[in-house]
Amino acid sequence: MTADRNAAELRISTVVQLPNGRFAPGNPGRIPGSKNKISNEAMAAIKSMKDVAIEQLRSKLERGDWDAITFILERILPKGRSVELDDTSPTSIAKALAEGHLTPDETRSIATALKSLQDVTELVEIRAKLDELEKLLNGVAR
Repeated sequence: MTADRNAAELRISTVVQLPNGRFAPGNPGRIPGSKNKISNEAMAAIKSMKDVAIEQLRSKLERGDWDAITFILERILPKGRSVELDDTSPTSIAKALAEGHLTPDETRSIATALKSLQDVTELVEIRAKLDELEKLLNGVAR
């Protein structure tokens, strides 16, 4: 870890830019994923406010502030839900949507997943047929 840090410090200290603002040849610039000075300062400021923010949030939750409760639950609970279907036919999926067991977004996600699975299955079948044709052609060519 210290070798990486030393290498990063060496790269930062030897940054050379051309007059047009671009980096000189052989100098790729900052390490990908590294934060600039302003980002580091902003993160430090946010981290220094965490105790105050948590205390304010706690007091809002104790008062029953539904906006605060919703804010927390939206970030804690996973998006969407698990859906169990007895049948994945288009008719049964449409019926589940019509009866209110599925939301339109869930129905769209299911349809997209089923379409992707169908495409994969078709590709596997096409590949098998292609392999068969290649074997036949190789046998005829001899």
